[in-house]
Amino acid sequence: MPLTLGLDVKKLTLTLVTAMLTAIIFLGWGIDNLFNEYQRKEGTDEFALHKQLITSLAFTLDKIENVEQFISIWQSQNQQQLSLTPLAEFPLPASLQQNFSQGQPLILESEDFITVNQLLPSKQGVLSLSVAQTTKQHDILTIQIILTTAFYSGILLCAFIWIYPLIKRLQLLQKTAKAFGEGDLSQRIHLVNTSYIVDIENEFNNMAEKIAILLEDNKLLCNAVSHDLRTPLARLRFGIEALSETNSPQNKEKYVKHLSRDIEEMETLVGVLLNYARLEQKMVKVQRIPLKVNKLLHSAVASFASSEQSLVAIDTSGLTDSNLSILGDENYLSMLINNLLTNAQQYAAKKITISTQSTDKGVMLCVCDDGPGIAPNKRDELFKPFTRGDIQLSHKGYGMGLAIVHRVALWHGAQVSISQSDELGGAQFTVLFPQ
Repeated sequence: MPLTLGLDVKKLTLTLVTAMLTAIIFLGWGIDNLFNEYQRKEGTDEFALHKQLITSLAFTLDKIENVEQFISIWQSQNQQQLSLTPLAEFPLPASLQQNFSQGQPLILESEDFITVNQLLPSKQGVLSLSVAQTTKQHDILTIQIILTTAFYSGILLCAFIWIYPLIKRLQLLQKTAKAFGEGDLSQRIHLVNTSYIVDIENEFNNMAEKIAILLEDNKLLCNAVSHDLRTPLARLRFGIEALSETNSPQNKEKYVKHLSRDIEEMETLVGVLLNYARLEQKMVKVQRIPLKVNKLLHSAVASFASSEQSLVAIDTSGLTDSNLSILGDENYLSMLINNLLTNAQQYAAKKITISTQSTDKGVMLCVCDDGPGIAPNKRDELFKPFTRGDIQLSHKGYGMGLAIVHRVALWHGAQVSISQSDELGGAQFTVLFPQ
């Protein structure tokens, strides 16, 4: 869990940084270009009229004698200041001198004024028209404020676009967790790959599934214990009362044997419960290594053949491919195989068959028997602890073998199913291990 959450935080940080950097770069670039384009257009449009005016005035004044009188009259009737400067008093850099000498208007800018200048060749002077900077500076400041506001608004919009799906998924997680905590154990989060917290949501679903299984198992265990312990406890109580009331040595010996048998039965039941509890504590990823599945099966069959449990023939002719491999824990897989064989031997009449084969979905293990089989409506229930079919009531056991098979298969990502054997007519247990 900590590793998964750590990876999720890295994903969140990476997406946030990427979104913010992308927004800053593209918004900054776009707004900068927009401002430059505005300045270029404003500069061209603003001074075009002034250039045309100064050119016309220069052309006219260059041909008349009394230029100073015209300028004086202009000053009294116009806000733009017009002045005539001797060419010798109007120094220019070489880069500007050539175009200016050829009659092109020249725009010069100071803190307070912008001057549009035009050469008067005949007068050897420079006619200058001054325009105040105040209006232009105010317009530029207004545009800067607008563009700055647009930039930060764009950043906030990008942040909101990024964070909105996260808020929605967190609200969904909170709602689902609340409903689950109130007792609705069927609550799960529908996963979407675009979610920023898909790993956390997946972990929540896994946790919810495990909690639901544990609570269901605890309920079954409590019911089974209360049922299966009641009989030996009642016999113990009866045996102790009978033992205290008899003086016959023979009866005392008989009652002591009965008491010992009941205690052994209770010890066996407690042992089964403890073993299953240990399995419940192993709801983690098992250590998987490559294993030859047919080798495991031959070893299990050999153990049964050398014990008193071997009451029926076990056909291993279906174990032909010795190279079939699966990834898993050898101890737990041996436990799975032994429980399948024990279950088959309890209900087989004469024969059990074991086979393996490789399929597109993985390695398939089948254990079949020629017993009475299992009714379709009972098959799924048999994988629950302390659950036994009707035909099993005459056999010893507590209904834990198939529950352990299901649990071990779950750890290995395998699927267990029950069907009817076409060859033998009894039950067929199939375990499909993924590739």
